Amino acid sequence: MRALVTGASGFIGSHLVERLLAEGAQVKCLVRRHSNLRWLKNLPVILSPGDFQDPASLARAVRDVEEVYHVAGATRAARRAEYFRANHQATVNLLRACRDHGPPGQKFIFISSLAAAGPSAGEPLAEDTPSRPVSAYGASKLLAEQAVLNFSRQRSATIIRPPVVYGPRDQEALLLFRSVQRGFHIIPGRGAQRLSLVHIQDLVAGILLASRRAQGRGEIYYLSGEQDCDWQDLGECLGRVLGRRVRTLYAPGWMIHLAGLAGSAISQLSRTPALWNLDKVKEIRQTYWLCSCRKARMELGFQPVMDLSEGLTATAAWYRRMGWL
Repeated sequence: MRALVTGASGFIGSHLVERLLAEGAQVKCLVRRHSNLRWLKNLPVILSPGDFQDPASLARAVRDVEEVYHVAGATRAARRAEYFRANHQATVNLLRACRDHGPPGQKFIFISSLAAAGPSAGEPLAEDTPSRPVSAYGASKLLAEQAVLNFSRQRSATIIRPPVVYGPRDQEALLLFRSVQRGFHIIPGRGAQRLSLVHIQDLVAGILLASRRAQGRGEIYYLSGEQDCDWQDLGECLGRVLGRRVRTLYAPGWMIHLAGLAGSAISQLSRTPALWNLDKVKEIRQTYWLCSCRKARMELGFQPVMDLSEGLTATAAWYRRMGWL
């Protein structure tokens, strides 16, 4: 089996590449010329240099593969328009290449986000819950999903919506680990926000189940772990994992907004995406980011195996081996 992975040099994409290789697939990776290939180094993959704005490079990438895993996207951007260029327009261009140059029967698997659906009202979201994204990132992902759904009327396509993803190689969660390692856990707002999470190992397993078992007619699946948690739970669990007594600090809403305002202003001036901006503030203000993987369990046989404590322990051990923690 031959597969193409976009975003292969990143956190999720590189784990997906390794799992595909372990299952005997021939893997092609669409990479930009300036991509950091440290996670792909020494792997038996085919590198396909390309750009989502270059139709010829996309045609070469999709021409001889049976499965396309579209993982690439922008989670941070200096301007609103950049989210839509990197998430929506890039997806449209890739779908067009698959339609015009992909072999018959080619499968398209799109890795979207819970942000495309938006926050829940309290109960975990199901796939048929109306989508109400609150951020530009979420809106751009939802627009990309709509393009995939249109494509699925004629070709095989499946959409995956993960919540917060953590595990080895994740650099965003690393900031939280480092803070707790120093004895501090900073909670945004009142700390009431509850989150669904999924370990990278479970997410990749679910993605491959969807590629093998889904009907490919525009089905959407949430892939989440067994447990949800709030920020207090997360800090306490991480403190036990790292063997640290943790002092909890609450960042008030005005401080979060001010930090987002500063990050957005710096991004506008420098044209460089900031880790924290007003778009992220919109997401952090929501009380519930919960989703249910019931449909994936019933239709795909998805079964997450990594509980939160085990997942955080494995992640911390990897950070330490790499000298990151």
